[in-house]
Amino acid sequence: MPVLPGALRGITIIVGLIGITILGGIPLVPASIIKLVLPAGRARNRANAALLGIAKTWARSANGLILGVSGTRLHYQQQMADDPDGRYVLISNHQCWADVMLLIKAIDPRLPFPRFFIKEQLRWLPVIGLACWALDFPFMKRHSRAAIEKNPSLRNDDMHTVRRACEVFRRQPVSLVNYAEGTRSTPAKRAAANSPYRTMLPPKAGGTAFAVNAMRDVLDGILDMTVAYIDTPEPKFWDLLCGRIPEVAVRVRYLAVPAELADGDYGADPEYRDRFKTWLGDLWAGKDTEVAAIQDPKNPRRTFKDLSAGVHHA
Repeated sequence: MPVLPGALRGITIIVGLIGITILGGIPLVPASIIKLVLPAGRARNRANAALLGIAKTWARSANGLILGVSGTRLHYQQQMADDPDGRYVLISNHQCWADVMLLIKAIDPRLPFPRFFIKEQLRWLPVIGLACWALDFPFMKRHSRAAIEKNPSLRNDDMHTVRRACEVFRRQPVSLVNYAEGTRSTPAKRAAANSPYRTMLPPKAGGTAFAVNAMRDVLDGILDMTVAYIDTPEPKFWDLLCGRIPEVAVRVRYLAVPAELADGDYGADPEYRDRFKTWLGDLWAGKDTEVAAIQDPKNPRRTFKDLSAGVHHA
């Protein structure tokens, strides 16, 4: 395929993604209706399997288009054994919209297909919203601090959402993804949050803790994913689509649930809550140091430390 100019690459990918999404919506709608009307049981499980197959086909097609046209190379480092049938909570940093697609590309099919904590507003997007509902994505309301102060009962909305979702995922393989920062990290957001990190926002422990607590008896562990855009301090999705970000490094590693976090109630136990926040903050500090080094054009670092497992390229 001839190399296209940058903006033309981006436009080509966007048009292609729209087409792939429309085509994916054709089987998605009837499969979702079947799931809606069927009672729990074998038939509904088959509908779920069909929906998951549609989602995987869409994601693989979309990633093939994005990486094929943009020319971006993905350096993927997996520091654990393949386990597509496991149940995991996956935490990751979040810098631009490309993170979502790169995450799916990195772990599928080696690890369970991901489900994301997503904003309630995305429920109403054509095709995408239906797909998220059909795949049991947890829709998070994320009330503002002012709204919670006015109505304290709102504080528990997202906790109940996580618990309901985890009841579903207890019965199937899953990588339940939580972008712990709650939003994409940008210089303006880091300044507004007075972030102590160079590339990340302070992590919010609640979503991760609620998921770990709700699934603790079936959880196979935590997946720690870190994404770094090589030599690109401030990555943007459009720049990646246009081929202006030639390389991205992604690491996934297995973390056992620490013993001090294995038992406790994040919502009711202040000491447990402090321990969880400390653990996540320490993890975040290490991730930030590595991402900052890889994304610094003046630094020779090109990948993550601890090359204890194979490195895959895409």
